[in-house]
Amino acid sequence: MADHTHSYSHGSAEVWDEVYQDLDLSYSEKADTQGKLFEIVKIDFLTEILPKPPIKILEVGCGTAFVSLYFAKRGYQATCLDINSFILKVAKENFTNEGIRGQFIKGDAEKLPFPKNTFDVVTSFGLLEHFEDPTQAISEMVRVLKPGGLFFADIVPNRFSCQTLGNIFNALATFSFWVLKGKPNIGIVKAMNNFRPHYFENSISWQKYKKIIEKAGTEPVNARGNRPFPRLTLPITLDKLYTNILRPTLIIWKAFDRWDNIFPKIWGAGLWFWGYKRSIRIDS
Repeated sequence: MADHTHSYSHGSAEVWDEVYQDLDLSYSEKADTQGKLFEIVKIDFLTEILPKPPIKILEVGCGTAFVSLYFAKRGYQATCLDINSFILKVAKENFTNEGIRGQFIKGDAEKLPFPKNTFDVVTSFGLLEHFEDPTQAISEMVRVLKPGGLFFADIVPNRFSCQTLGNIFNALATFSFWVLKGKPNIGIVKAMNNFRPHYFENSISWQKYKKIIEKAGTEPVNARGNRPFPRLTLPITLDKLYTNILRPTLIIWKAFDRWDNIFPKIWGAGLWFWGYKRSIRIDS
């Protein structure tokens, strides 16, 4: 594996094949696992702010393209871009399995291969934290957005949040698993990956992210903390049990995601930012 140096501060493209090996990459709206439940709750919020179809939506760093596929099934024209060939193929297969058409492009978030003013909505989910300086990627996302179009980013920077406690749990669970298998040395290495993952994550504050997005040409920029529960590393049976425990909290959870207060921005596992492209860019 490559060392964790320069290229890891610009999207971490080299390590995602390994990361994806441990994830459920299939598409389902049943929300019977924590990963799919997290996506459905996020989509519930997006439904409130997205313009109605037919419109053109771009997902940058699409991964499995769960969100794009959900909205494509409901009349949106989806374009999915990722720098990783493997996951882009998975995204295309997910669309095919659902009988939905989409556009799939391998590309760099810092050099989007589209003319300016192309899309009505430009989104990213869990992308911008993987850049040491996300300014260029954000600028590109706004560049290809039509004036008045919606910019939305779900960002999970390296900071204290409820996920910090989740990482402690994940580390202890991982270490215990390998100890029981008689391989404590492997357990230590894998447990530490919860605190120092192979991919890069920046520690940019929500206030600075907001300023970068504003300077790129959007207004007003809204910021919300989201998801008051951590992602836990669990075998599939316990994963589904955890999901069933979370499901009754959805009323409180969704209220937390919409609470414009400092507490969700600190405790929430992620940060949501959205705004609308100005007709005239202001660089002051």
